[in-house]
Amino acid sequence: MATRPGLDRFYVGLGTSFHDPAIAVVDSAGEIVFAEASERSVRAKRAVTCAADLRENVWRIVTGHCDPRAEYVVAKSWSRRATRTLDALSLLGLANHERLPARRGAPSRFLVDRLDIFASLWKQHTVNKLSGGHFAEVLARLGNDRVSYVDFEHHLTHAANGCFTSPFDQAACMVVDGQGEGGSITYYEYRDARLRLVARMRGPQSLGLLYSLCTGLCGFDAPGGEDWKMMGLASYGSLDPEIHGTLRSLVRMNGLTFRYPSGREVRRRVADMQRWARAEGADVMTVADLAHTAQHFYAEVMDQLLRNFHSMGLSENLVLVGGCALNSSYNGRIVGRTGFERLHVPSAPADDGNALGAAFLAYRRDHPEAPPPAKVATPYLGSRISERPLDNLIKFGRLASTRHCPGTVHEEAARLLADGNVVGWIQGRAEFGPRALGNRSILADPRRADVRERVNAIVKFREPFRPFAPAILDECGPDYFADYQLSPYMERTLAWRERARIAVPGVVHVDGTGRLQSVRREWNARLYDLLCAFHARTDVPVLLNTSFNTVGKPIVHSLEEALGLFCTTAMDALVVEDYVIGK
Repeated sequence: MATRPGLDRFYVGLGTSFHDPAIAVVDSAGEIVFAEASERSVRAKRAVTCAADLRENVWRIVTGHCDPRAEYVVAKSWSRRATRTLDALSLLGLANHERLPARRGAPSRFLVDRLDIFASLWKQHTVNKLSGGHFAEVLARLGNDRVSYVDFEHHLTHAANGCFTSPFDQAACMVVDGQGEGGSITYYEYRDARLRLVARMRGPQSLGLLYSLCTGLCGFDAPGGEDWKMMGLASYGSLDPEIHGTLRSLVRMNGLTFRYPSGREVRRRVADMQRWARAEGADVMTVADLAHTAQHFYAEVMDQLLRNFHSMGLSENLVLVGGCALNSSYNGRIVGRTGFERLHVPSAPADDGNALGAAFLAYRRDHPEAPPPAKVATPYLGSRISERPLDNLIKFGRLASTRHCPGTVHEEAARLLADGNVVGWIQGRAEFGPRALGNRSILADPRRADVRERVNAIVKFREPFRPFAPAILDECGPDYFADYQLSPYMERTLAWRERARIAVPGVVHVDGTGRLQSVRREWNARLYDLLCAFHARTDVPVLLNTSFNTVGKPIVHSLEEALGLFCTTAMDALVVEDYVIGK
């Protein structure tokens, strides 16, 4: 569809996987105007089987962030080829949800059998079919029929999300997840704002699925996305040679790819691994060695694949995307171990980020000569807290204390934090991606050794072994972390310096590391000012930063949800924009 003179065009990306559906919008200048995962508005973690373009969200986005009279291109994150394949399997009765693997049981066929892999995409197929129609419906209600549709290959949308949000003008890009369209790992070269396919691993073998297998054996919900729990538990364990040997026997390395042994052999070895599974009701520490060994195995395979990729000489810059790029414990090891000198992982590297990748690809299709962004993309792309509920709170809330502190709210919050209070912190637009980066955060003083136990037990209501992340002033990073690396999205874990471990024990994991967020004023002025104020009071430029939610729930999306958590947890104060609310 040709653009009409003087008429804007918006490029709408839909992440149409059966988990983590999302919507993103890029304008006619190539700028991101909105990006948000569906789970935030539907209030269900990962929003499994939800359409990406929920009607009420589309209405809000079109009227609040776009021009209802403009032209729209709606792009999906799975290709028609994949959809046609799933259509055929569905007609043959092979893609049936009743054949989906159990959430924690019988993982061996899922690792081996292509039909079971396709069956596992049945829900995704349904979501892909559902997504897109609401956009046309809402536009029609606004008197606009100027909408067209396009789709892109799944891993290509991953790569576009990573590369077009990176600060690089050229890079090597690796996509690694559970499964894409025909394979789980793909390699690209990014240069001159173009992506070139370098290599692809085809077939059912998947490092992501092997990791999820071990997550399930640890007693966590792998389909529910609890791989990060195993990652946190890994630091409490030791390498088990027998488990390691079994995992290594499942992969046969070959350059940029690996293969499984025969299907029968895989089934036998995976079945044998059931003896290491956590027993019902057993303490989680009984599987700490399994978690540690699985993380070690994952890092070992990734190191080998990335070294081989680097040896191709494409670039010293690496863009890593896909669900496996959320493995922050490994990401901190890449620079210095694989040959790559710089790393970029976007704020939403998993399937929610594919909405942004699809939007970028649609834009690039119409503007192939547009220069690359070559800057660190902001993650603050989601919704704002509505002003009306905030006004109503001030009028009718009858809370113990509500103070308006324009210009000094960061100073007041720093005082509360330095006095040992746990503070909810809501500012501006929400973050795009799974991690709170200072706009939908719960903050605390990291100098207190017991703060982790306190926040886990009576604020987040989650397992005591789970670590917390430090937000740190970027200019102070080298003083606190050995081999400091810039980490704007809390995407990598680094080792603390010895004196720093003593200074901020509340955010030091058991292995002496921390998953940090580097903070600069140009990225988040409010959080930067808060860290500076806390630094001035305590001589510590670090705050404990965790997402504003409780275990199993999405990050808060409205003031009502934030107040609900504030009143039903041991949080001491709530800061919303310039207002400080006390109990």
